[in-house]
Amino acid sequence: MKGILKITFAAILILIAIPAASTASNGTLVVGVPAPLDATDLTAICMDISRDGNAAWIELEKDGEVLYSHILKQGDPIVYESDSGLLAYRIDATFHGTQTNMAKISSIDPSSIDQSVVKTRPDSIMLSMGERWNGSDGTEIVHKMMGVNGAKAWIELEKDGEVRYSHILTEGDPIVYKNDSGEWVAYRIDAIFRGIEHDMIELSPVDPPIDLSTIDFNYVQGLTDNFILDVGAEKDIGGGTILRCTGIDLLDGTAWIELSRDGEVLYSHILREGECATYEYSGMLHACAVHRVFTGVGRNRVEFSPVKPSDIDVAFVPDRSDYIMVGLGVPVELSGGAKLLLKQIDLGGEAVWIEIITDDGRFEKVINETSPFTYVAGDKNYVYALEAAFAGKEKSVIEISFVGSSPVAETPVSDRTPTQAIPAFTASAAIAGVLIVIYGRKRR
Repeated sequence: MKGILKITFAAILILIAIPAASTASNGTLVVGVPAPLDATDLTAICMDISRDGNAAWIELEKDGEVLYSHILKQGDPIVYESDSGLLAYRIDATFHGTQTNMAKISSIDPSSIDQSVVKTRPDSIMLSMGERWNGSDGTEIVHKMMGVNGAKAWIELEKDGEVRYSHILTEGDPIVYKNDSGEWVAYRIDAIFRGIEHDMIELSPVDPPIDLSTIDFNYVQGLTDNFILDVGAEKDIGGGTILRCTGIDLLDGTAWIELSRDGEVLYSHILREGECATYEYSGMLHACAVHRVFTGVGRNRVEFSPVKPSDIDVAFVPDRSDYIMVGLGVPVELSGGAKLLLKQIDLGGEAVWIEIITDDGRFEKVINETSPFTYVAGDKNYVYALEAAFAGKEKSVIEISFVGSSPVAETPVSDRTPTQAIPAFTASAAIAGVLIVIYGRKRR
């Protein structure tokens, strides 16, 4: 039903837009088409729509001069102080269609707007990918690269040709540094925009002096020792331990991390953002956390955060030494002589389609990380948990762990009964299979 409503709404937008593409009187702003605003001498232009259809780049112009330029989402206000008073509009909808891209706006009462929550500022900074902005203290903010999903951006600060700050950031993250006078300088990322035609970020300066209560300085200080590695690159993180990221999943949320020493792989696991790779040397436990996973436009990288041994809470670091990695289409032997076959990983990464083979037959299940999966082999019931799923371009794997076993008599009947794949997942898996085939053909 929701799908029908979305299609109907999209059709209505297109029908409205076509006969009135050059006016904003009906609230329609077609991308690239200037539209005079009623009762004003301003012209509104929707410069671009994000690829996910959730944001729009809106500009207001007068006599060819850009007076307002911001990235806005549905529900955001457009607030502008004109010669005749305060003007206010609201973004009612943004639409990325097959033929038409547009935003719908409506006029609202300026007095109804809480100015304290309006995030757009007249001194905000728009930076396209590869562009740099020179601050008053000579520090340049560089938008190095946009993430392909439009959720992250790689930002650097440079001064006198030296890179002094390099991090993967998301919307709302602060950019904080000290100038040559020892004063804190801060900016906030208001928007990351992966548009149909433009890739850009919008920054706003934080007014000095910096209110320490508005900035999470624990987070800022935590970035001090961070470092970024390209996929496939290596770094000695201490005691001859070599850290390497072998791949990033398609969902831009997990990374396949390896630790080795003297050419021997000691650690190979799938980690989400915030999870740690652990290792020992000099009789102490050390850790390095995956801070951000970044699938960029032309470059894939991972930002790591070294963890001090004194800050490691063993209770929150899982022992992955007994995890079992299962590759797509490669049978793996489990307890009781059973075999597990990974058939597909759901496009959303939240579910996995598996087949279990025992002496009693073959059966399929769709599993996720919130509940363990069981099977019967011989006179025992065996229980495993899905720990991680990784759907990459080159390889797709899952990690599972053994939970325990019990006599068959203690097993609920529902868990012992072979079940077929859930139809909804089967459709999703089929789509994933088609995408993999298409990707493979393109690579040839």
